[in-house]
Amino acid sequence: MDRLKALIERVARSLRTGPGVRSPGANPNAPPLPMLRPCSWSVGGHAALMAFLLIGFATRIQTDEPAFGTIAIDGVVLDDEAVQREIQRLDELERAAVIEREQEVERLLEKIEEQQERQRQQEQELSALSSQAEQARQTLSEQQAEASRQLSAMQQQQQTERERLAQVERERQEEEERARAAEAERQAAEAERQRAEEQTRRLAEEAEAAQRQIEETERRRREAELAERMRREMAEERRNEAIESGQLDEYKARIRQRIESNWSPPGGIPKGLRWVVLLDILPGNEVDGIRFEAFNGTETDRRYIETAIRRSSPLPAPPIPELFERQMRLRYPPTEAGE
Repeated sequence: MDRLKALIERVARSLRTGPGVRSPGANPNAPPLPMLRPCSWSVGGHAALMAFLLIGFATRIQTDEPAFGTIAIDGVVLDDEAVQREIQRLDELERAAVIEREQEVERLLEKIEEQQERQRQQEQELSALSSQAEQARQTLSEQQAEASRQLSAMQQQQQTERERLAQVERERQEEEERARAAEAERQAAEAERQRAEEQTRRLAEEAEAAQRQIEETERRRREAELAERMRREMAEERRNEAIESGQLDEYKARIRQRIESNWSPPGGIPKGLRWVVLLDILPGNEVDGIRFEAFNGTETDRRYIETAIRRSSPLPAPPIPELFERQMRLRYPPTEAGE
């Protein structure tokens, strides 16, 4: 009985929802194919009818079961007549129930036919809507294709425009780079010009300072030459005065005396010996060099004379500085002029 009720409920849900058929591999969320709905309604209707008949048959069997037993009322067993009356009453009730169920089945079949008619109308409307939807899809597909072509053309135009703008931007950047390079060159040239001007100005100042220094040096040189000339003239004048006064002879005489004091050959000074030497004298009166200009003695006498001169170094200082001579000529024996 429970299985029959479950079957009726499934049939009823199938009638309400209108089961459809989907092709293998189709989208599970897509609506069922409308062409199979009439068959579904027909199968559903017959299934419902079979269910009602089976329910009636099962009910009849359940109702008849008590008729074959003994009916006990208040603990009293009824007679056969009472039983027959009860059976007759139950048969009438069963026939009434059968008639009612048949009427219910007829009403149900009418509803099924009405539902099938409405289903056919809905399918016709759905077919019309499907045709309209197909036309709409075709129109939409054409519109999408046209939109796609327009979009492709627009994208191509945009790409061309982007390329053009990119080329313009590259040219602008190149122009800016050339301008920056030109500006950098101009600035470098300007800096070089300023450096050249600064160097020229500095060189001019240095040249002017050098010229002033040259002029100052020349002035000082002239002054020094003048002072030196005056000093030499004065020194020459004082030397001449000292020579005229005999101071030079006295100075040379002191030098010869110093040399003679250190000249002591073993056999004494040979008679008739004559010599003339040129002495190189350093500041401080030290003898730096001895050269014989004239000599009539032996080599041994020459060595004795040189030894005596070197022992006499440093020579006596002159009485005045003007009588100092870097090269002094000495004679032995001295002449009348004092040499």
